Amino acid sequence: MKKALLSANIAFKNFILFLRPSIFLGWSKSFLLLMAYTLYLSKWIRAQNKTLKFNDFFVFKKKHSKRELLYEHVVKQQNLENEIVDYLEFGVASGVSFSWWLKKLTNPENKFYGFDTFEGLPENWGFVFRKGDMSSAIPTVNDDRASFFKGLFQETLLDFLKRGYLTGNRRKIIHLDADIFSATLFVLTTLYPYLNRGDIIFFDEFNVPKHEFLAFKIFVESYYVNYETLGAVNNYYQVAFMVK
Repeated sequence: MKKALLSANIAFKNFILFLRPSIFLGWSKSFLLLMAYTLYLSKWIRAQNKTLKFNDFFVFKKKHSKRELLYEHVVKQQNLENEIVDYLEFGVASGVSFSWWLKKLTNPENKFYGFDTFEGLPENWGFVFRKGDMSSAIPTVNDDRASFFKGLFQETLLDFLKRGYLTGNRRKIIHLDADIFSATLFVLTTLYPYLNRGDIIFFDEFNVPKHEFLAFKIFVESYYVNYETLGAVNNYYQVAFMVK
């Protein structure tokens, strides 16, 4: 029976490939993928809503400043002000969130690392944002604990890790504001060997189905990452997770 089903599956797939459906259906690929991943996202949100207490779902208007409420919630819940941490932010832009964390976590032994091209998006994102949008100068920060790394993450992160910036068992706070799928997935998979229980990961555009959400989905399923959702705001645009 299994052999018959396998043979039928192979035959059906070969028949579809022989028809070359991309010739007449290729135009719908992007839309169909968006619908599929939106369904995955909707299912994931439904599961979170059953248990997640710090959550504003559903609101009709997004306020980006609400993400600071999420930051505050996690800082208090996890007692981060009393820990020595390494803070890594991917997608610094003008440094608004980076500066927030610098001011909040005042321990002089903390380290803050910001990664960005500072030349805008390296590729188009969604229906509106084009390559080069959201460019910004490297923020001016009067704090010796902070360092910035200019360039694509694929160019800077590996060298950063080889130089041994992440040493010991410090708790890590990873802030992902890369927006695009490729950059987000690269950071997650590259940092995987360095993740420990208790490390915290923030996403800033999580509920974009084909980008940050998809990168997260592929990452946790491929690497069998256990996590706990700590909180969310703006209909899961900003979400915080803890590695378990």
